[in-house]
Amino acid sequence: MTERELEILKIIKQNPLISQYELADILGITRSGAAAHIHNLTRKGYIKGKGYVLSEPRFITVVGGVNIDTIGTSRSKLISDNSNPGKIIHLLGGAGRNIALALTKLEVSNYFISVFGDDLNGRKFLDDAKENNMDIQYCEKIKGEATSSFISINDSAGNRIVGIDDMDIYHNMTPVFIEKNLDRINHSDYCIIDTNLPKAVIEYIYDKVTTPLVVKTVSLNKSYRLINNIQKIEILIITPKELSQLVSELNETYKNINNAIDLLLNKGVKNVLVFSVSKGLFFKNQSIEYKWNIKPNLIVNTNGASATLTGTLIWGLQNNMNWEEALKYAYVAAISSMETQTPVNANLSEELLMKKKKFLFPN
Repeated sequence: MTERELEILKIIKQNPLISQYELADILGITRSGAAAHIHNLTRKGYIKGKGYVLSEPRFITVVGGVNIDTIGTSRSKLISDNSNPGKIIHLLGGAGRNIALALTKLEVSNYFISVFGDDLNGRKFLDDAKENNMDIQYCEKIKGEATSSFISINDSAGNRIVGIDDMDIYHNMTPVFIEKNLDRINHSDYCIIDTNLPKAVIEYIYDKVTTPLVVKTVSLNKSYRLINNIQKIEILIITPKELSQLVSELNETYKNINNAIDLLLNKGVKNVLVFSVSKGLFFKNQSIEYKWNIKPNLIVNTNGASATLTGTLIWGLQNNMNWEEALKYAYVAAISSMETQTPVNANLSEELLMKKKKFLFPN
């Protein structure tokens, strides 16, 4: 929501029967300008009906990680046990943070719930969130702790070969921490979590959260955290490798992606989305399925693609798109993310998605 739209909502709260001419006079704009703002607020769901009846604010909650990504990309074929010339960059990341940023860029009201350290990287997070208008009022700074960090070694094509994380700070995200925010979470349209959360916290969320739960996996060695009460998951977003690992954690035999998706659906997961740069996007629920594999023309960095996909998918669903449309926009957003150095394309917007969708999905 823009500052002008916030200003208009305040005026309407004070006088729900105000005319567009009166509104324009107060704001110092034309009547048609006021009408355009009213139209946008109605389209976004903030007001409805005659007399500008205010809708209950709609929002998403994102509970997950924020960290500093250090990404090293080789200029040529990686040679093990050897120094490889390349490019090293430091970026703000974390699945939860990237999802919340993508939602913010797409003008979806959301609250990011996480923890960060009282260090230089924590300050970078605060400054970046302010610059990007992210709502982080429910994030907590933990004294004496370092902000989570992640190192990724990428091949010359931008694909991650190995990663190392230092995420000890997340032990501060306890059930008590979530309980403080539970009422807000349960009033959101969706609660999105990533598997950086400790197992006990995920199980607490399974038990206490009543709003549709979206889970974004982040690592092979964290899949086990999901297995108890997996039927609580409304949408699972996972990579092919993580899918194989999750099936193993469930004491089942992995055969192929389709078989594994069916297994999860039979265990109660409502919707399964499998995504990777090389294999593309697979989606299935009990009634529909889609599969696309689009090769990006340019890959600069794949970190953040899946998180951008997640945020964009929820943007589409919240805007009442059907699954096919929402999934296409999500895939487009992931590709746009891969084309930039930052985990979330700085230019991500509804206009960018519409333009790229026409190119990538012409039919």
